[in-house]
Formats: sequence, C-alpha cells, structure tokens
Amino acid sequence: MSKLSRSAEPKLPRKNPLEGLETWQKALSILPIALLVVGGAIGGALGAGAFFINTKIARKPLATPAKALAMVGVIAGAGLAYLIVVTLLAIAIGV
Repeated sequence: MSKLSRSAEPKLPRKNPLEGLETWQKALSILPIALLVVGGAIGGALGAGAFFINTKIARKPLATPAKALAMVGVIAGAGLAYLIVVTLLAIAIGV
C-alpha cells in the first residue's frame, strides 16, 4: 500500500485576513470599519468592503508609498460612497 503525501493537499485559505500584515497596513485596513459606528448597516457594508479591498492592496507587491496612497484612497472612496448613498436615501424618503 502506498502512503498519501501530505504535500499533495491543497493550500487552505487564511482564516485571518490581517495575518502577515505590518502594523500600519493593519491600521489602514481596519480604519474603514469605523463607518459601521457612524453609518449603521450602510456604513458597515461599505466599511467591510473597503476593509477587504485594503487587505488585498496590502498584499500586492507595490512600493510602500503607493500602497499607503491606494489604501487611503479606498478609505476616502468608502466615505464618499456612504455620503452619496445616505444623501440619495434622504432625498428618496423626503427628509
């Protein structure tokens, strides 16, 4: 009988999306989650999306200033998207 090799097993995905990131990358990745506190479900959804986008950017082979700028841009974009969605909802319900 032959033994199965453990190296043939597929690599499992990471459980922790922040695993292996530097401190500043973790901080910029977590920052969009603050939209949850400010914006409830809408802010939370946009913040979670920005969190995962930032963790993807942090793992890309870019220069540090480019990564930082891209991650700050994602945070700003999430905040702007929140303001647009909330404004459109306020107009729609007549507030």
